[in-house]
Amino acid sequence: MTDPSDLRLMFRSPRPNLLPAAAQAVLGPFFDAGIFALTEAHLTATVARLQPDVDPLSLLALAAASRGARLGHTCIELDPVGSQQHSPLLVHGTGDEAPDLQWPSRDEWSTVLESSPIVAEPSGADREPLRPLVFDGERIYLQRYWTHEVRVADDIRQRACVGSDDIGLDATLDALFASAADSGDGPGDHAQRRAAATALTSGLSIITGGPGTGKTYTIARILTTAHQSAAAEGRSFNVALAAPTGKAAARITESVDAAVEAIVTDSTGPKSIRHAATTIHALLGWAPGDGFRHNRRNPLPHDMVIIDETSMVSVSLMSRLLEAVRPESSVVLVGDPDQLASIEVGTVLSDIIGPKGGAVERSAPGNNPDLAHRITVLTRAHRFGRGSPIAELAAAVRAGDFDSAVGLLAEGSEVEWVRAGDGPAVVRVISEVVDASVMVVEAALAGDAEAGLTAALSTKVLAATRRRRFGLQHWNELIESAVIDRVDGVDNSRRWFVGRPVMITANDRVNHVANGDVGLVVARDGSMAVALPESAGIRYLPTSRLAEAETWWAMTIHKSQGSEFDHVVVSLPPSGSPVLTRELLYTGITRARHRVTILADEASLREAIERPITRASGLRSRLWGD
Repeated sequence: MTDPSDLRLMFRSPRPNLLPAAAQAVLGPFFDAGIFALTEAHLTATVARLQPDVDPLSLLALAAASRGARLGHTCIELDPVGSQQHSPLLVHGTGDEAPDLQWPSRDEWSTVLESSPIVAEPSGADREPLRPLVFDGERIYLQRYWTHEVRVADDIRQRACVGSDDIGLDATLDALFASAADSGDGPGDHAQRRAAATALTSGLSIITGGPGTGKTYTIARILTTAHQSAAAEGRSFNVALAAPTGKAAARITESVDAAVEAIVTDSTGPKSIRHAATTIHALLGWAPGDGFRHNRRNPLPHDMVIIDETSMVSVSLMSRLLEAVRPESSVVLVGDPDQLASIEVGTVLSDIIGPKGGAVERSAPGNNPDLAHRITVLTRAHRFGRGSPIAELAAAVRAGDFDSAVGLLAEGSEVEWVRAGDGPAVVRVISEVVDASVMVVEAALAGDAEAGLTAALSTKVLAATRRRRFGLQHWNELIESAVIDRVDGVDNSRRWFVGRPVMITANDRVNHVANGDVGLVVARDGSMAVALPESAGIRYLPTSRLAEAETWWAMTIHKSQGSEFDHVVVSLPPSGSPVLTRELLYTGITRARHRVTILADEASLREAIERPITRASGLRSRLWGD
């Protein structure tokens, strides 16, 4: 799929020459306008060659479904297609008006698709030979995404119906949650305790909430209760803890270990609970060329599978995960549905939560009461504290309230809006960022890796895009140039130099580093090494052992998920960029512990607050009937 940080699809493809003349006439204008790219050119030409009598409108549907999948859509909904206001296919990011193209009407497309040799109806979509498209009367799917979506919906519904009594758990849960303040959901009603009880007595539970609402706190108590209950019965309890990325897995390992450590100081808790989280791919035994080792025929051995950062999980990966968990085992999905969705296809977490987008009312379970009762929404933010400007700004952005957000930015010292056109203010922000980077380099040159890493985590630029002004590349070049001017002894003529902050860009099991890990190049024992922070201290790796790494003066907001910094500078591109979404800005803001600076012009800030991510999917409808 196209990288969401550079989603403009500006590369216009020539009309595929291998298409029949009739197909050229229908699809050609879409290629000329840049709606379709080389992926669609090759796909439609191949299908036309294999199925010579295919109708051009069927090929248009195939190209549209392929284009949609590259933008994260599970399917293409017929009604919005062709609408300049609503169509997910007309995302350009150039600021130009969408081209005036002749899309088929709903009736025209339905008539063709219902009889097309490359389109299957849902009841026969799994029959051989498989057809590339599935049409259900409202949505057009690439066959593989239809299959994944249906399997996820079926597994979620089945697991939501599985439950047991919590006899014997009450005393343990009461003891573990006794010291916690009320969640704010109502007198005597503790949302975190309720979430734990649901996880321990159900085939499926979903725990959602924003940063600092106690998700990790709750996971630690789920694990403690499960192990203590199993030990009392003389049995073992096998738990898998996983996340979509290596960085997220490392973070949840460290966070849960710390939370469990706080519990086991109490004599009532088990004395040894350690869970090293892994990526979902590693959990399922992914091997290139061989696929996943664990599946429905060879399920995972675990009694419980907990997935953190579920908002980042695609529909295809969720399908593979659910089918690999034994029917008698439980699945716990944890995440924040308001954060950025997977860079791949789907919006699984928000679809599972339902039509109210996280505000699931226990008194209004909708059309799926079994699933509604498996969802717990944690709403009280413990990290920021009551009345925190950062929490209030995040809430305003989440609600799409531009006026409230601007009001908070205007009056708060912890949150600030710097207009991109305000030269002196921009210079001030750049100077502050450079000052923090100078501290990083000076500490590295002095051999103080701990101080350098601490400084690197104090102030961080989070860019919405990689390119363009105030994108990632711009910031990296600007900061590095300024640091070299101010600090003697920095030699960036070679890739590795003392003082270079780095981010690992690929999982590396041999060296025990994960995509998204960060470090700092320091002088050590007469050579250079990368200092990597770990829960037990700092680990050093020779630079020669790290091939996949990039400079980390700044980072993209997508890469920042799961990270925290004292001060974040959220850098937005000019208006018109498709990456400007509510979820992107919310994710950037909530990476901050103490202070947020937003660098943006008014139009781009408004777009980011008022435009939610829109991805077409049928999963929510399958689960909730809306």
